[in-house]
Amino acid sequence: MAAIQTKTVCLITPGHIASNPRLVKEAMALFRAGYKVHIIFTQYVPYLIDHDRHILSQNPGWTYDSLNWTGYNLPSKTSRLLSKLVHAFSSNINIKINRNYLWQLKKAINHKADLYIAHNLGALPIAVIAAKETKAKCGFDAEDFHRNEVSDNVNDPDVRLKTAIEEKCIPQLDYMTASSPQITDRYSALFNRKVITILNVFPKTVSYKIINNIAGPLQLFWFSQTIGSNRGLEIIIEGINISNIESDLHLLGFSSDEYKSHLTTLLKQESNCTLHFHNPVYSEELFNIAGQFDIGFASETGFCLNNSIALSNKILTYVQSGLAVIASNTTAQAAFVNQYPQVGRIYNNAEELADILSIYNSDREMLYQTKQANFKLGQTDLNWENEYKNLPML
Repeated sequence: MAAIQTKTVCLITPGHIASNPRLVKEAMALFRAGYKVHIIFTQYVPYLIDHDRHILSQNPGWTYDSLNWTGYNLPSKTSRLLSKLVHAFSSNINIKINRNYLWQLKKAINHKADLYIAHNLGALPIAVIAAKETKAKCGFDAEDFHRNEVSDNVNDPDVRLKTAIEEKCIPQLDYMTASSPQITDRYSALFNRKVITILNVFPKTVSYKIINNIAGPLQLFWFSQTIGSNRGLEIIIEGINISNIESDLHLLGFSSDEYKSHLTTLLKQESNCTLHFHNPVYSEELFNIAGQFDIGFASETGFCLNNSIALSNKILTYVQSGLAVIASNTTAQAAFVNQYPQVGRIYNNAEELADILSIYNSDREMLYQTKQANFKLGQTDLNWENEYKNLPML
C-alpha cells in the first residue's frame, strides 16, 4: 500500500511496553519522522513497571494511557476484579482475547488518532473498531502467528478464539506487518493480502572490541523475559553434560527459585560447567551484557506452528552483539542460518548440540572469526537503521 501520511499515531498493546520492543522501536521511528505518538498499554507484571517508566522517561515526547492491573494497590485491585468479572461472564470474543478491551477501546476512541496500530492480537479489535469510529486508518504488527501460538489443533479453544479474531479483523486492516518471512507467508496466503516483513532487529550497537576467548571456559548465554519450561533449556543443559567441556552458562530473565533449582539439578557436577542466573535488565543494557559471552543459544522447541516459524529477537540480538549462534532446528531459524550461514550452526538434539560446542571449543580461532563476522553483519545489514525503512507508514 502507499505510505500513509498521518499526524497522530496511536499504538496499542494489551501488555507492557517493556515486553514489546517492536512497539517501542516503531514508536521511536515514527516520532523521529515527525508524527505525534500516543501509546495505550496495560501493566500486570510488577517488576516490569519500572522498565516501562524507564522507556517513557527516555521518550518524553510521547503521550500515553496506562492501566495498572498488578493488584498491588486499591485502584489496581478494583480494576483487576472488575475486568475478571467481565471476562468471566462476557461472550464477547474481544473481551475474551483482552480483559481490558473496554478500557483500551474507550481510550483509543477518545484519543482520535489518524492511524491506530495494534501490537499483539488482543489489541487488534481495538485498532480496527477505533479506526472505524474515528474514520481513521488501522494497521497490525503480527509478531507471532497468533492462531497457533498455543496449539495446532483447530478444535483447541485458544486456536478457535484467535482464529475468529483474525478472520473478523484482518480483512479490515489498511496494512499488516509480520516479524518473520514465514509468518508473512502464512498470513499473506490466508488472507490474500500483502504483508510486510519487519525483522526484530535493534539499533546498531556502539562499536566495541570482540572478546577473543583463547583458552578460557566457553562463555554461553541465553536470555528471555522469563526463564521457564518449554524453552529448550533442558536440551541445552543435556548437551553441555554430554560435551563435558569447561564452560559457564549464563541465563538472564525472571525465574522462580523452584525452576532455578530444577535446572541446577539437571547440570551434572562432572560436566565442568558453572550455571549463573541474572535478573532482567533494561533493553539497552542487554547488548553490553551479551557482548561478554562467546555463544548465544536460540533454543526454541517448535512445540507449535508459531514457535517453529517465529524468528525471536534472541538470534538477532546475538548477531548484533557479536556472538556465535547455536540454534535449534525450527523452520524460521533454519531458514535464517541458511540465508546467513556465517552466523552459527543448527542442532536437532542434545547430541548435535554437544558436538557443536566441542567444535567451537577446540577451534577458538573459528569461534573468534564467527563472532567478528556476526558483529559486522549486525552493523552493516541486520539492524534497525536499515529495517525501519520498511515500515509502511514511512
